[in-house]
Amino acid sequence: MKLLVALIFSSILVVVCSKVSYRGAQVLTLNPGNENERDIVRELQVKYKLRFWRDPRRHNGPVDLQVPSDELLTVKQLLVLNRMSFEVAIDDLQESILAQVSPREAQFTLADFDYNKYHTFAEITAWTANFAKAHSKYVTRIKVGTTYENRTFYALKISTGGSGKKAFALDCGIHADEWIGPATCIHVIKNLTESIGTSGLVGDLLKDVDFYLIPSSNPDGYVYSWQSDRMWRKTRSPTSGNCFGVDPNRNWDSNFAGNGSSNDPCSDDYHGPHAWSEANVRAQRDFVNGIENLQGYIDIHSFSQLWMFPYGYTYKHARDYELLSKIASESVAAIKSVHGVVYTPGPIAEVIYVASGSTADYFYDHLKLRCVFAAELRDKGQHGMLLPESEIQPTAEEIFAGLLVIARNIREGNCAL
Repeated sequence: MKLLVALIFSSILVVVCSKVSYRGAQVLTLNPGNENERDIVRELQVKYKLRFWRDPRRHNGPVDLQVPSDELLTVKQLLVLNRMSFEVAIDDLQESILAQVSPREAQFTLADFDYNKYHTFAEITAWTANFAKAHSKYVTRIKVGTTYENRTFYALKISTGGSGKKAFALDCGIHADEWIGPATCIHVIKNLTESIGTSGLVGDLLKDVDFYLIPSSNPDGYVYSWQSDRMWRKTRSPTSGNCFGVDPNRNWDSNFAGNGSSNDPCSDDYHGPHAWSEANVRAQRDFVNGIENLQGYIDIHSFSQLWMFPYGYTYKHARDYELLSKIASESVAAIKSVHGVVYTPGPIAEVIYVASGSTADYFYDHLKLRCVFAAELRDKGQHGMLLPESEIQPTAEEIFAGLLVIARNIREGNCAL
């Protein structure tokens, strides 16, 4: 058995003990050998209301299944009866949750802010204000919008000044439980800002490219993942019955409600009652659509170590397939050169699974952008969404290298229409 150790939060001033307990729950890793075995896993998921960490829709890859303690014996017996082997990836999910974040005081000033810790939404919001103020010559804090629960969220623009420059937009944290996304975005903002005026690639890029980063684009869900349910993924708008939330990366008007999304309000992949039903999604759409001379976009997720591009809703290759393939391959090579970690490049539908209503497909088709990407960060399942804080910095370092490849192509004009 492989024991996955990771954790979510502790008794610190900024953290409230999770109300949803996953004591005794386990994450099982399976390797279905054929479509019949994948169907069996899907049936188990529906019948026992289990949660996929890695979905059987993925192509020829392992499946991670989160099983509550009261269903463990039954699910394991059924797997054995169907001659399906499995490993225990996480032996006690609550223990892994409690181990992810180290105890600390709340961090609301730049002097206190530790870039290698996971931070609450309140801390992230304070950091965006403090960081922009401290670097006001180059960093501008811009309101993206307001959520269903009336939380305001922001983007930071990093620019050395001048008009008519090319722009690159980055979004993190659209799925609430993927904490490594916001942590990575914050590192990227810091790295870019500290590189202004330096010699070399990054300093040169900043002369010609403006960067817009949204560190946390699903605030309601993210707050809920800290305060009530660590494994929460969606938004927090009421839907149907006792269910809440919409998958904000299935709510975009790009083959909305198509394959790879769910019409079940209780599903983690629920697309919502209609496109743009979610306030944070509408705000993100309008903000990105309003960026002048935008030539690149990336939506940052976790986990699985993938560097993807459109399309997600179809296996049809994008009109810029050759360019996107080239940039993605160069990006994963740059990522590997940092710490030796291997990412897989390719179209979303081919590399992971078919998914409709996503940011990447919307911006690729609606804005006619050429350079649109979606990344899945570390790891490949050992920790999953519960990546330890010790991996924040190395993850951010390698992702920064991959992002610079996209930025370089923007600067060189390869992403222009």
